[in-house]
Amino acid sequence: GVTSISVDIHKYGNASKGVSVVAFRDQNLRRLTYVPVTDGCEGLYITPTMQGARGGAVIAQAWATMLSFGQAGYEHFAAEIHKSHIRCQEIVNSIPGLFVLCKCHSCIVPVGSNKYNIYAVASVLEEKGWNLATGQNPPYLGICIGERHSQILDSFEEDLCSTVAFLDGNPSYKPAGAAAVYGAMSTTPTAILEEVVKRYVDMRLWVKPKADS
Repeated sequence: GVTSISVDIHKYGNASKGVSVVAFRDQNLRRLTYVPVTDGCEGLYITPTMQGARGGAVIAQAWATMLSFGQAGYEHFAAEIHKSHIRCQEIVNSIPGLFVLCKCHSCIVPVGSNKYNIYAVASVLEEKGWNLATGQNPPYLGICIGERHSQILDSFEEDLCSTVAFLDGNPSYKPAGAAAVYGAMSTTPTAILEEVVKRYVDMRLWVKPKADS
């Protein structure tokens, strides 16, 4: 059966990023995550996870956020998100050539296509200012529904319709930007892909050299 459940409070809990909860079925399972150190020069040391010490400010902020919204607040958010989730699926299924990949009950709407390069759809939407996830096996773009979508779905529908109309008129359009990455993955060897993502992390962690004075 289920032994643990993880919850990212920074997502639908509306807290700042950096706080998650792992709930274990019983205390014995939780004890398996402890990391005790008894032979170090600092003496006895133990942390509840391998992560070690953590700042308490973001934890306190998350707790205050949850108390502020309360049960009623989160129930309201859940109801609004569910309505947006249903409507988003209706929008996608109403456009010829696009469809929702599966019957989904949660907050992600996976969009596939039997007519368009789905990465091209994502690329054009990216040019219009939409930040959408893409994936593979099968190719799809993912719409992660949040509490703000009730206010922007009309604009999204308009842009999605104009996107497929653009692709109808420009069948040779090549995906660009973030959406193009997944489009190239199916023909790229795994070893090269691993090196690419490692270099991406290198780039993100790179520190600029001190400028000459």
